[in-house]
Amino acid sequence: MSQIEEDGQVLYPAIVQDALSHQVMMLAYVNDEALALTRETGWAHFYSRSRRQLWRKGESSGRSIRVRQVLPDCDNDTFLYVSEIEAPVCHRDTWGCFAEGEAWTPDPLALLDSIVRARLQGEPDPESYTQRLFGDDMGRIAQKVGEEAVEVAIESVKMGQDRQNAAALTGEVVDLLYHLSILLVRSGITLQNVSDELMRRHQGRGSVEESRTNPA
Repeated sequence: MSQIEEDGQVLYPAIVQDALSHQVMMLAYVNDEALALTRETGWAHFYSRSRRQLWRKGESSGRSIRVRQVLPDCDNDTFLYVSEIEAPVCHRDTWGCFAEGEAWTPDPLALLDSIVRARLQGEPDPESYTQRLFGDDMGRIAQKVGEEAVEVAIESVKMGQDRQNAAALTGEVVDLLYHLSILLVRSGITLQNVSDELMRRHQGRGSVEESRTNPA
């Protein structure tokens, strides 16, 4: 059994996993109350064995963890918190408790998405290109995505002729991903929606390529 008895109650290991990268971020213990609060509120709660009390992750550091799913293992004595990771979760100020220093970084697309959302939720800033573009109509945002896609195509053709052009192509791809992230946020589509659709196609068709060429 994975659970332990302490302070007159049963405690279970809870593993925090990044929903996008599937990286294991940390492990802590939970009691029944912590599990119930996590499921009820959508925010990670644990039981501190050192302080002997319930605690909500981020209540002092501000680095809360939003939990999308609480999944029990086959014996119902260990739990997986499938979570949105937008800030370092370890007290050492690393993204995960299993990383040495900065050996692991968050999923770059998830980080880009969180940065864009943070800009949009922040105070109005006339110098913020993200805020200005987001305030335009959808047609303008779609136009920028199209322009960046064309730039990617042009640089990819150049790279076919000159392998030294990789840096320029990389830069254009980053610009495309940035503008695409704004389009997704404006459309109310999350990276998890995109990830779920990729997995659905992969599981249903055997590969993303097959689902793309055989959409029916």
